[in-house]
Amino acid sequence: MKKKFFIILTSAYFIITVADLLLTFIATPDLAMEGNPLVVNLKMDWLGLIIINVITFAAYFAMAYYAYIKYKSPVSDEKKDLRRYLADITYGDPNKVNAGMWRLPKYWAPQIACLCFSVATALPFARLIVVVEWILIIKDISAPLFFSIIAIFPMGRIDYFIALFIAWGLTLVWIQIEFKQNQKAPLKADNDNI
Repeated sequence: MKKKFFIILTSAYFIITVADLLLTFIATPDLAMEGNPLVVNLKMDWLGLIIINVITFAAYFAMAYYAYIKYKSPVSDEKKDLRRYLADITYGDPNKVNAGMWRLPKYWAPQIACLCFSVATALPFARLIVVVEWILIIKDISAPLFFSIIAIFPMGRIDYFIALFIAWGLTLVWIQIEFKQNQKAPLKADNDNI
């Protein structure tokens, strides 16, 4: 199932990236209306914009690959309490529960996987907003509410804030998925005897 999500998400993100570039070219061939801060601040041309998108897609692919393919969930004997489970996979001790998980973890893999899952899952949805924005501009469709909301955000980059908001919510989804998966897994002691 995770491989399917990986394929769907990376394919969707690739298609959305290409659509964004094509629509950017149609709407603003001279990049005068481009909102990418690197392109704007560094006065990049099309080659720079394409290179940024290739690097961004490579980073996206790596995050999605780690979250959906490479990461293997640790097995914990803690099956009933979510906070104790998080303490076990984070600090190696279910008794080290702390509010907000403010201490540095002993095991970084779960935190990295959670971050990668959240970002890789959120980005296609956030970037789709940019594609919709370009379509509205190209087709000269009046959408005053949409554009007034976008104008609130620095450089009109609502997609960054949407990505952060969705990714933040997805961390809770990741924790629930991992905990439920752990509840179905055999105990560590059972694995040691096999």
